[in-house]
Amino acid sequence: MQTGFEPLYAVLDNSPEYTRLADTLARGVGPVGVFGLGEAHRVHIEAALHAGRAGTTLIVAPSAQAAQRIYEELVCYHPDAMLFPIREMPLNAHSYVQSQELSFRRLRAMLRLLSAESALIVAPIEAVMQRMAPPDSIRSFTHTVRVGMEVSPDALMKKFIDAGYTREEVCEGRGQLARRGGYIDIFPVTAENPVRIEFFGDEVDTMREFDPISQRSTDNIGFALIPPATELPLDREMRQRGIAALRGKPHYAAETETLREGGTPANALSLLPVFCREELTILDYLPDDAVTILDEPARIDESARFAYSQFMDGFAQVLRSGEGHELQAGLLHAPNGVFARLDRGRTAMLFALTRSFQPIPMRELVKFDTRPIPRYIPGDTALRDDISLWKQKGFSVLLYAGEHGERLRDMLLDLGVEAAVVPELDRPIVERETLIVGRSLPHGYEYPALRLAVISEYELFGAGFRPAAKPKKRNADKLSLYDLTVGDLVVHEAHGIGRFTGVNTLVVDGKTRDYIELTYSAGDKLFIPTDQLDRVQKYIGGDAEKQKLSRLGSGEWQKTVARTRSSVRSLAFDLVKLYGERSRQKGFRFSPDTEWQQRLELGFPYRETADQLRSIKEIKADMESDRIMDRLLCGDVGYGKTEVALRAAFKCAMDGKQCAFLVPTTILAQQHYNTLSSHYAGFPIRVELVSRFRTPKELQEVKRQVAAGTVDVLIGTHALLAKDVKFKDLGLLIIDEEQRFGVNHKEQIKEMKRNVDVLTLSATPIPRTLHMSMSGIRDMSVIETPPEARYPVQTYVVEYSEALVREAVLKELGRGGQVYIVYNRVSTMDLFVDELTKLIPEAHIAYAHGQMHERQLENAMLDFLEGKFDVLVCSTIIESGLDISNVNTMIVVDADNMGLSQLYQLRGRVGRGQRLGYAYLTYRPNKVLSEVADKRLTAIREFTQFGAGFRIAMRDLEIRGAGDILGAEQHGHMAQVGYEMYCKLIDSAIREAKGEEVKPVFDTVMEIPIDANIPKKYIARETGRMEMYKRIASITDIDSLRDVQDELIDRYGDIPRSVQNLLDISLYKARASELGILSFTVKAGEVRLVFSEKAPLDGGKLFLAVQKLEGAVLQGGESVTLVLTKKHAESETMFDIAKEAVNALLSCIE
Repeated sequence: MQTGFEPLYAVLDNSPEYTRLADTLARGVGPVGVFGLGEAHRVHIEAALHAGRAGTTLIVAPSAQAAQRIYEELVCYHPDAMLFPIREMPLNAHSYVQSQELSFRRLRAMLRLLSAESALIVAPIEAVMQRMAPPDSIRSFTHTVRVGMEVSPDALMKKFIDAGYTREEVCEGRGQLARRGGYIDIFPVTAENPVRIEFFGDEVDTMREFDPISQRSTDNIGFALIPPATELPLDREMRQRGIAALRGKPHYAAETETLREGGTPANALSLLPVFCREELTILDYLPDDAVTILDEPARIDESARFAYSQFMDGFAQVLRSGEGHELQAGLLHAPNGVFARLDRGRTAMLFALTRSFQPIPMRELVKFDTRPIPRYIPGDTALRDDISLWKQKGFSVLLYAGEHGERLRDMLLDLGVEAAVVPELDRPIVERETLIVGRSLPHGYEYPALRLAVISEYELFGAGFRPAAKPKKRNADKLSLYDLTVGDLVVHEAHGIGRFTGVNTLVVDGKTRDYIELTYSAGDKLFIPTDQLDRVQKYIGGDAEKQKLSRLGSGEWQKTVARTRSSVRSLAFDLVKLYGERSRQKGFRFSPDTEWQQRLELGFPYRETADQLRSIKEIKADMESDRIMDRLLCGDVGYGKTEVALRAAFKCAMDGKQCAFLVPTTILAQQHYNTLSSHYAGFPIRVELVSRFRTPKELQEVKRQVAAGTVDVLIGTHALLAKDVKFKDLGLLIIDEEQRFGVNHKEQIKEMKRNVDVLTLSATPIPRTLHMSMSGIRDMSVIETPPEARYPVQTYVVEYSEALVREAVLKELGRGGQVYIVYNRVSTMDLFVDELTKLIPEAHIAYAHGQMHERQLENAMLDFLEGKFDVLVCSTIIESGLDISNVNTMIVVDADNMGLSQLYQLRGRVGRGQRLGYAYLTYRPNKVLSEVADKRLTAIREFTQFGAGFRIAMRDLEIRGAGDILGAEQHGHMAQVGYEMYCKLIDSAIREAKGEEVKPVFDTVMEIPIDANIPKKYIARETGRMEMYKRIASITDIDSLRDVQDELIDRYGDIPRSVQNLLDISLYKARASELGILSFTVKAGEVRLVFSEKAPLDGGKLFLAVQKLEGAVLQGGESVTLVLTKKHAESETMFDIAKEAVNALLSCIE
């Protein structure tokens, strides 16, 4: 596969050292030692060696972090490179942890190695040492399904379940499986999209890929390869071996029973040696002609011995505690055995320095002459001088500038250097040329003997390379009634808050209909026809456990809605008025970006996301207009709001104006000060800090300089609002988390806002519907995608054990990181810290909680921030406001006592740097859980990107965000009427306040005695029927009806008559509502359509239309009623007549 870097590989053919290395590996006469290679050179050589042959290459790295770095850099050269991460290996019986993300990555690499395709795999040495299942067991559980093949759906389901797929009601994520009659949905772990298999009897009739979010089919396919969804699929012989080995071990009684019943224990992988006799590793998956490359062997040796020592210590501790199994000693191979396997003819060992390596003797030696490329400051003359020197020596100079090619050319021209710009280098490198290439490289390198200097974005601008992040689809919006379970609260727009108690199928006058059963206060019950489901939403917005049910017929719900409507209407008019006033005020018009601004932005360490770029553009446009800016920047924890804000602060300073950056805590002030100072280094921008970390004398001096105008950006807590802080020329106020300031401070902030541009940052996401409603009355920028540098946090739900805590902490300390342990019982925190100190004497442990004196708390936090402690035991005070990139492991004690949104925000505190983050959500072993806690724990277990738990967590956070923006009073109203109802009310109020026409909504009651329901034999699961009832009830026109029809046929097959009736009822309910019809009643021989007095109809047109309808009479009285009659006609026929009449009346709308 051509990748555009072939000229960079071809140039190495001119190197005698490289050709000797490649020849040694091709002939298999190594191992070969290669010396003199820096990090960037090693990755370049690794990429070239793989590109020069058709086979498989395994690169072994010293650690998980090093493997991640090498993988990310290799992906630039070879987009199909794969990472083989370390498998988690808990040893005690019930501490089972698993990260699906890491499991599926391992599986994809294993399956690539077993295929006939060329593979480039990067693995840390510990992953290479881990014991693995035989390749044949993976092959035997890999199934190919083709259109036309004969197989029963039941038999295929069993094969998939045996291969490790989990049966779910809806197939939304990798490793999942769903069955609906003659349909099987499966998401293969190696696929981009899930597959829908449709049967005709016992024959595969059609196969197609589908979208996991919309569940709609996309492309027809002829076959699919379905590999196992686990590294350890168990056959009959392996099960029997496991039963025999676990016999007589009481702590494995549950696992033994699962095996006897034909299942796979959740902790099977941690018992792999119990099931598999063969002592195999990933090396046994390699083809015979594979090349293995050891990247820094000395460090690999050191890491291997440390990992093995740690593992054996943990194993001994688990056995002493009476848990585990003696065969688990074989889970990790000893280093010497693994090195003996790596001592092969096609092994290359890449060193930075010349040295010997005892574990693997070298049969060939190659030494390269290389030099690193220095870092340059944008616009500095050092780059010009180096290019001139290289040119004098006859070098070719290639500058890989990514998307900054034109800008770099202009910068070089200013320095007197001419260079052509090409989007891609698709020809051999020409001697002595200087060329700017519009591609990205991770790092640059110099080969003096080849007269080649390659410079990357990293050296040019400090921009670190990351593979492009794929934009994630938002799943939070998908939360709906089909996430309902019996006992959940719902909101009916007309009747209020009730409890969902199930779906009932009732036969009335011989016709079958489904009704949603809701229970209200005093045990009153309400049966809602499914065509009214568009008026019912799941209740979200307050504490559901404390929420009172509405009382039917009391009028209290109507009063609550009226109060909320009045309040949001008042709020909307105030917002529109305020926005209008600020729009008319004239402010300072900032200049367009300066050259220094461009240099600053080129020097940012990572590429901005599309959301960040859009937000930056919006903020700059506001600042460059003469209207006073008042913009809200919303974004999740760690999504790069500060990076956006500091550009605005710099722009302000470039025009000689001052910027005030107001933050809620001293620690955050210090962090922002450090961030801005490092980014602004090299520019004439003075950043200062007012906080209690400064002495009174220092503070006085800073305030004097602020008043004199020599400080450009002042960062501080509420101390910045003091009367003696006087700015000479304030141009921009940036407020971080305004809702966390007290009432008095908010008043001072309001005063400060009067005549300056204001940018407010909020870490809680807001509802998209609210964002849409408020466009035009509040300037808002929203960042929804995480920065490219953030890796997904690996989340485990596991029983608490001392062995787990010790292992997780030492693992993080081993990679130079720090750990949060969230312990929310303040009264016993000191005792818990004492226990931890005894358990992990190697760690320096501090603690912090909200009941400590403010100064004591800040000191503990600052000491942790500065790395004086390894572990911080804390309450949930870290939920917001701390950004420490070195903390990448979190252990949450008693996670079952916390809410999902709280856990989501806590989890966002780790994995904020360039390392993988780990979050262990623990619960007490053998704890008898209450029904509520059990339900919460189940939700936490489903704490995945595609689970309902994640969507609820996101919605909880959005509601908190809405409260932050709209104020506490509105948050209270939202809790009273529920999230969706509130959004409808505020949307209507804002449109009214903006002077837009708000059309009345007519709620049509449909009484049509025909079979109209979704039979269980069509959609078996209740949540699936609820989902489709909600979709059908939301039909508004013929296009949305056809969309639902297509989805039903795609997912469930041909539409039964009763479902088609339901679709027609929903469409004609929407059309009747358009016409202002309040009641639509059908019975044998008669149809009655009752109109509202506000119906938007032209009387003359209505009279003429009715005259053309057979058997039609318009009746007057309190309400105009259209009566249609036909003797002896059945209800179905009368409904057809009614449909024709409604279609005819649509032309009468004014």
